[in-house]
Amino acid sequence: MAEVHRAVKAPARTSRRFNLISAALAFALWGGWAYYVNSQTAGEGMAASPLTSGLTQGTGSFIITLILVRAVAWLYHRLPANPARLVLPGLITVAVTGSCLATAHALVGTSDIVQTIAPPLSVAFAFCVYTTFKLRRVEERTGGTRVVVGGDEGGRNGVAGAARREPDHE
Repeated sequence: MAEVHRAVKAPARTSRRFNLISAALAFALWGGWAYYVNSQTAGEGMAASPLTSGLTQGTGSFIITLILVRAVAWLYHRLPANPARLVLPGLITVAVTGSCLATAHALVGTSDIVQTIAPPLSVAFAFCVYTTFKLRRVEERTGGTRVVVGGDEGGRNGVAGAARREPDHE
């Protein structure tokens, strides 16, 4: 009996270079923001230095930038198709990353955590929602289906059968 193999086009991805440049820019922008915001309270009590706060935020923004789109897409494809699906991946992703950032800043002693993380998280949420709308548009164009190709019996990925469209159940 012929095995069925999914011939799924890989989702459009950005290059590794683009991802690293974007993450480096996020490091500089949001790390610089954290430095600026926390330089207002430098030297007060047990507050972290502005440099420490900037490096903490920059590192967090770098890492978050690298994983954000993948996390949103992963969540989007696992939620039922309803209007909340456009917002929930962003809310979940930003809640998790925001909690991690707040914890990191609390551990290093950042003096103004809310003002430090609110702008980057707001931009991240807007980007997440944009990403889910883009995912929905792609889904609508393709009809929520993926191409399934009949394979050979040996389990190899050859194209031994006719292609047919099957609903996407992932």
